[in-house]
Amino acid sequence: MMNTKVEGYKPGKFFGWVFLITWGSWLIAAYLSYNHPDPDFYSIFLIPGLFAPVLVTIAFIAMPKNRQIRKDFFQRLFDMKKINLGPLVKICLIMGSSVVLAILVSVLLGGSIEQLQLSEDFKFSAGSIPVLMVMIIAPILEEIGWRGYGVDALLNRFSLLTGSIMFGFLWSIWHLPLMFVKNYSMNLLLQENVWFAVNYFVSIIPLGIILNWLYVKSNRSTMALIIFHIFLNFMQTSTQMTEWTSCIQTVIIISIAGLVVLTNREMFFPSLRIYSELEV
Repeated sequence: MMNTKVEGYKPGKFFGWVFLITWGSWLIAAYLSYNHPDPDFYSIFLIPGLFAPVLVTIAFIAMPKNRQIRKDFFQRLFDMKKINLGPLVKICLIMGSSVVLAILVSVLLGGSIEQLQLSEDFKFSAGSIPVLMVMIIAPILEEIGWRGYGVDALLNRFSLLTGSIMFGFLWSIWHLPLMFVKNYSMNLLLQENVWFAVNYFVSIIPLGIILNWLYVKSNRSTMALIIFHIFLNFMQTSTQMTEWTSCIQTVIIISIAGLVVLTNREMFFPSLRIYSELEV
């Protein structure tokens, strides 16, 4: 939870509008992907959903009564001094190592060591939308939206742990319609093995905890989260890791999230901090 309550945050309305725009446009894209031969046509409907978090954020902070939230938004986005390099570098190294560890575990279970080789292409695909948009532009748009309003709206009402789990779940199911867009990367996962698709959604929830920990440790810097999100995207596509290995990595990510919570108990459980202060 944030140090002080801030008036004006409306998490229910925010996520309601984001889901309405995103799911509406992406479900239209999913329908057209099976009924229109031109990917360029139905891919257009993926764009509004991608922009939804940042568009709704801009609409909410533009309200006259949200002056304090608006001021805080721009400060967190553009103030580079807020970025705490220590936690950012640490979590990048840990998450990068999780890829290598997952591959090594899979090798012990019979997987190929060739998974450690650099990938010749990207696993992400979005019809005719350029890979650059999926890999770099999408994280920028998402984080400006999520950290610009959505996450703070949750942390203004709930503890860091509760708010992070809620955000991780919402962030996960926000992607759900993409599972039904023909030839989109998540659709290909579903076609290959339903459990690969399930793994994708499960893996996002502990990531929500890790990202929010970094967010708080970086003085709520939106830019720090943009950098880390882009790093995550490239990390996930830089090797020839198989989907079975991705399942192993999810277990590792859950373990990392658990360690983050355990080693930052007073941050995630405010009652412990209050209790320790009473003890003193």
